[in-house]
Formats: sequence, C-alpha cells, structure tokens
Amino acid sequence: MKTTTNQQIYQFIKANGPVGPSKIAYQIPISTQMVHRHLKSLLLSGHIKKMGHPPKVLYIAVESVDQYEFPSLPIDDQKYIEENYLTVKPNGEILNGLAGFQWWALKTKQHKNFRALAHEYTTNHASFKNKYRNEFELIEATFKIKETFGECFLDHLFYQEFYSLPKFGKTKAGQMVSLGKSGQDINSIQQLAEMSKGSILRIIKHYKIDGVIFTPHSIPRKIAFLKEFKRFLSLSIPCTELTKIFADNIPVAQKSLSKLSERIENAGRTIFTREENKPFKRILVIDDAVGSGATMNAIAEKLKRQSNTSFVCGFAVTGSLKGFEVIKEI
Repeated sequence: MKTTTNQQIYQFIKANGPVGPSKIAYQIPISTQMVHRHLKSLLLSGHIKKMGHPPKVLYIAVESVDQYEFPSLPIDDQKYIEENYLTVKPNGEILNGLAGFQWWALKTKQHKNFRALAHEYTTNHASFKNKYRNEFELIEATFKIKETFGECFLDHLFYQEFYSLPKFGKTKAGQMVSLGKSGQDINSIQQLAEMSKGSILRIIKHYKIDGVIFTPHSIPRKIAFLKEFKRFLSLSIPCTELTKIFADNIPVAQKSLSKLSERIENAGRTIFTREENKPFKRILVIDDAVGSGATMNAIAEKLKRQSNTSFVCGFAVTGSLKGFEVIKEI
C-alpha cells in the first residue's frame, strides 16, 4: 500500500466491513471522490473486494490464508485443483482453484495434512469424474432411475457432472448451479451452458431428437436459470417448456421434500404438458439438477401418455451421486 490514507481505509474496511464509500469518507475524513480513488487502488492490489451492484456497492477486506504456510504441491495436483475447484464463502465471495481449496482446508481444520488432502481430492475427484463417462463424455445415470422407480418412462438419463462428492462437498459445477439459481449469477449460467453444449448436441444427433423441453422451475426468480441456460445454448432445434401449477398457488420445491413418494406426487400433480409439446416424438428434457429423478420420470410419463412421444432422454447439468458406487479413499 502506497499511502497512509490507503492503509487507513484498508484497516477501517477490515474492522468494519462491509462498508460503503460515504461511511468511509465520514470516518477518515476525506472527500468521497478521493475515497473512490483509494478504493480503486485497493481493488487493483487485491486487498479488498466489492459486494453488490450499483447503486448499492459495499467493500470488504480480502481475507488471506497467509497466516498458515501451506506446503507446495506436486505440479499435477496443483494444476488439477486450479482447474476443478471452486467454493463460495458464507459472505458470498467466490474462491477459485488453489486459494479456494486452501481456505476450505483451513475452515474444516484439515490444513495440517494439506499435501495428502490435496492428493486425495485430486485422485478421488478424477476417479468420480471419469468412471461413469460414456461416449458422449457424460455421466450415465440411466441405471439409477430404472432401479429407483417401479415403472421408468425415461429411456436415458445423463449428467454433465455430479452435484457433490463425499468429503469434499459440491463440485465446481454444483457450486455454479447454486450460484446461478440462488445467487442469481448469470456468468455461472453462461459458463455451464458453454460446458454442456457439446454434449447436448451429441445427444441430439445420436438419438435423432426433434424437440427439446426445459423443465419448469418451482420457485420464481428474477433470473430464471433454465431460461437463461436455454438462451446461452442457442440451439437450432425447436425448444419449448412445460407448465407447472401448484394448488392454491403455493410453490413447493422438490429439494424441500425428503420422501421419494412426496417428490413423485409433487412432480406428477404439478407439471403439465402444453400443446406445443405434442408434435415432438423424440424429446430431450433438460434440467439444472436431478436428485431422485422423480421430476424427469414424471415428465417422461406425461409426454408418452398425453403427447404420443415415443422417446424421452433426460439431461441434467448436475446430478446426485446417490445410487452410484462410492469410490473408497485412495
């Protein structure tokens, strides 16, 4: 930090953040214009971060993990973590790669065995990531849904990635789905669409899909994940949606239901086909996340029984690991 004023502002933010420019100007005191100049300098140096969007922008100090001297990692482990790890702190701050993994290790008090922890993450994550991949480079989950339901109407079910993994929690894709839905982060949705588009196009070509349907959201949000996902995919094939209607207009999210029977009832009694769904004979249904698969199976049932659809394939950006073989610690 170049100046005493910079140091004063940083220390004030560190002690009192998140704070806005006017509060800083009142405390120091200097003009708001000068505060903005110092804030810009602190942002560029990486000492602080912005929260929120104009006109309401606050600033927080960037926490450092330098208080613990982490050992260096083998190049392969470090590279893998940089490419595949992402976490979100309780204040909403996104940490990518090694910095995020170090923060998580400190938070979970596993930092003293950091090299072994990093290698375990790299090895196990790669194993999960690769073991269930098919020729489309997707996770094959068809067996899972066929074992879950007595009558399965889906012909195939694929995940782009698992939502979370044992011990290490949400995958990078799982975090990005959460950021896109609950965090309303449009950049995460765009990145997920870019990551998924190649696989979706391969499914469409291989199975001769003639229509794509996006599942309806239960909870209305300003930024609707699948609406934006559809926009970023920019598919040339006809795309449509389903209708979701709740009794007494009270939405109940699938993830809030713990019993499979409740999820089946929720999906079966709230999702309805539209007239524009009927011309499609071979359909790809796209969702952001699949847990039990109840929604996907209910959609496939209604399409086959009400719209004369002959083939339904499901695709989820992320899906539950439950039902898959759990890889033992290596």
